[in-house]
Amino acid sequence: MREILSLRQAILATLHYFDLFDWPLTSQEVEDYLYGWSAPQSAISATLAVMKEEVGHVHGFYCLAGREEICELRKERAKISERLWKRVDRFSWIFALCPFVKTVAVCNSLAYGNVKDTSDIDVFIIVENGKLQTAHFFLKVLTQIFRMRVHHDKIAGRFCLSFFVSEKAVNLETLAFPFDPHLAYFAWMMTPIYGEDAYLKFLHANEKWAGRYFRRIPSPRLKRMKKHPVASFFGFIIASFLRIFGGLAEAFFNQVQLHKDQERKKQFSSSLGGILINKDIFKFHEDDPRQRVAEDFMKRLESI
Repeated sequence: MREILSLRQAILATLHYFDLFDWPLTSQEVEDYLYGWSAPQSAISATLAVMKEEVGHVHGFYCLAGREEICELRKERAKISERLWKRVDRFSWIFALCPFVKTVAVCNSLAYGNVKDTSDIDVFIIVENGKLQTAHFFLKVLTQIFRMRVHHDKIAGRFCLSFFVSEKAVNLETLAFPFDPHLAYFAWMMTPIYGEDAYLKFLHANEKWAGRYFRRIPSPRLKRMKKHPVASFFGFIIASFLRIFGGLAEAFFNQVQLHKDQERKKQFSSSLGGILINKDIFKFHEDDPRQRVAEDFMKRLESI
């Protein structure tokens, strides 16, 4: 991993990373997601002010010089993002109703507003140890009932339930490539919508390895957090009933989904790092971009 030697290099590296996704940043976002460095907002603003030949500035957004068109694109995508967040707010109670779910966080494109009309809503879900398949099954059923789950060609505005981990598997370093900035940004940019306690434990569990990419850990993004006391109560009742059967319920739901999961795993076995199914992790990303992003970002770092 190339060493960052100055604030200027750190700013350029950060803008280069987000430029891979056609995404400009505000000065506050530059501070929050500054790659390989740590600096106060005053120093960042002062440095940006003298980087006019390297950095564009439009509508309050910063980007690489010559890429100013993505600033207008961000304004357009912000409108789509707000529509999707309204759907999230409307249906987030489903996660509170589901038994054994500890935390749900919106991740990837919607977490930072970089969405299109065709975008789905990616979520990262932490569940109680030993209950992964049970939670997975109930969430699939509940979101399908309310037509909120990605299913075949029905994608736009629906929840993509493709990343579950148990409480013992919240440290994502076990999934990381030797150079994996995309996974680090994935962890810090997700926005929790349910389950604050488990989310804060998740951040703590990932601080050490993510610190290789960030010198400053961003503040928790809690503004979208919801409690849903009524749904949580009924979720507790369902979980209490299922506990009567001990591990039999988890074994049953595992068997129900095992054949289908294994078939999908074989079908997309070429997806490097994208497919992982075991008792603590369900990660099903048919097109995991991490290796591609790492290679492209490394080339850009070498040019700084």
